Amino acid sequence: MKPIGIFYGSSTGNTKKIAENIKANLQPGLVDIYDVKYVKASDIERYDNIILGSSTWGEGVLQADFERFLYDILKFADLKGKKIAIFGTGDSAIYPESFADSMGIIFEALEGRGATFVGEFPTQGYKSVSSLSIFGEKFIGLPLDDDSDEEQNKLRISIWTDLLKIDLN
Repeated sequence: MKPIGIFYGSSTGNTKKIAENIKANLQPGLVDIYDVKYVKASDIERYDNIILGSSTWGEGVLQADFERFLYDILKFADLKGKKIAIFGTGDSAIYPESFADSMGIIFEALEGRGATFVGEFPTQGYKSVSSLSIFGEKFIGLPLDDDSDEEQNKLRISIWTDLLKIDLN
C-alpha cells in the first residue's frame, strides 16, 4: 500500500481520536496524520492516498478549521490521480437530518477535480435517514457518532479500513 495522509479538523477532539483509530487499523508506518489547521497544499499533494475527516456542527456546518482548509487550500490543490476517502463525525440522535453532512459537503466541493473517491459505506444500521452524505443506498464515506452511537464506532472503523486496504492499493 502507498503512503496515506489523513487530514482532519477537530474542535472537541472526537475527530482527532477517530483519525488516530483509523491510522491504527491501517498500516501505521505508512500513515501520517495532519490537523488541517497547520496544513499547506504541498502537504496534501505529497500523497496519492488521502483520507479527509471533519465533524458536522449543528444542522450541516463543517468544522471551522476544515471549512477554511477545504475552501482556501484543498480546493486549489492538485488532486488529479489521487484516491480520496472521507469520514465524518456527528450526532445522529439530535441532528438526524444532517448527520455527517460534512462528508457530502467535502465530496461536492472536490467532485470533478480528477480524484477517485473510495470508501463508500452502507447506510444499514444507522438511525439517520437523511443526509447530504448519502448517495443511493450508501454513505460517500464512513459516518461515525461519538455522541449517540459510540459503541458501533470500533466495528465500523474496522470494516471500513479493511475496505480501504483494498481500495487504496
